Amino acid sequence: MLHIPKELFVTRSVHRTLGLDPNNSILSCGFIHHTRHLPQNENLVFKYYGALLLLSGEGTYMDRDGKSTRIYPGCFIQRIPYVRHSTITKEDGKWLEFFVCFGYETYRALTHMGLLQDQPVLCPGLNQSLLDRCLLFYDHLEHSSPEQLPYLLLEAQQLVFGIYDMHRKQSLHPSVRSLLYQARDLLGSGQIPDDSCRGTAEYLGLGYENFRKLFRQEFQIPPHTYLIQKRLNNAKEFLLQDDLSVQEIAARTGYPDSFSFSKQFKKYTTLTPRQFRALHQVPGTGKGSS
Repeated sequence: MLHIPKELFVTRSVHRTLGLDPNNSILSCGFIHHTRHLPQNENLVFKYYGALLLLSGEGTYMDRDGKSTRIYPGCFIQRIPYVRHSTITKEDGKWLEFFVCFGYETYRALTHMGLLQDQPVLCPGLNQSLLDRCLLFYDHLEHSSPEQLPYLLLEAQQLVFGIYDMHRKQSLHPSVRSLLYQARDLLGSGQIPDDSCRGTAEYLGLGYENFRKLFRQEFQIPPHTYLIQKRLNNAKEFLLQDDLSVQEIAARTGYPDSFSFSKQFKKYTTLTPRQFRALHQVPGTGKGSS
């Protein structure tokens, strides 16, 4: 078990802002130590993203529906914006948390990209490296200038992403992780008869819904979105070659016809395949050039 130095059991925090709107400009972190349960931690509703890493002590997280989850050192509790919740502290004097907060719009953008999840309690574990990162971020924020705050917002996100990564590694059995990486390689590869999301899951013997959940958890992107990106990236490479028609490229990248391929290509790139090819064509290399 990680030893937490006694000098850390002191409440201290740093609060900065990157703009005028407090819910979107907040950037803060700190350590909170208390010896008893605080009523103000019940039925909380944050208007921005907050999270705490429990360093010492025990307690209970209770969601808006009254479902309770035991929390202990190494748990990471996300205070999802506008979601009511409670944190009940065990009154043994051992509670110590490190918290970090940033703005609502930042949270929304990261969630939209699939980089953050709405699961309130994660279990990344706790080690010296993670504690050192928390201490370092606190020091950086405490001594920051206004010009440094945008970079520290990125550092806060990197800290949270690192905790997510620890949670994923704790959660997955090595054999399951191996299957997921195999699935990532097979999706859209043409190596199996059906390289769609469902076909790949069935080929590897994984239930489709469970596969979708685990794939997103491991790679921070839904498998369907990953498949589209992979197909379009392959299509772009083919389009840079002048010897394949749009119909041939559609077939090679897994689309049933050129219409559906062109429609999805334009949706994600704002260009039709032919426009993309013309834009990136090297002068003198097109058909009919001498």
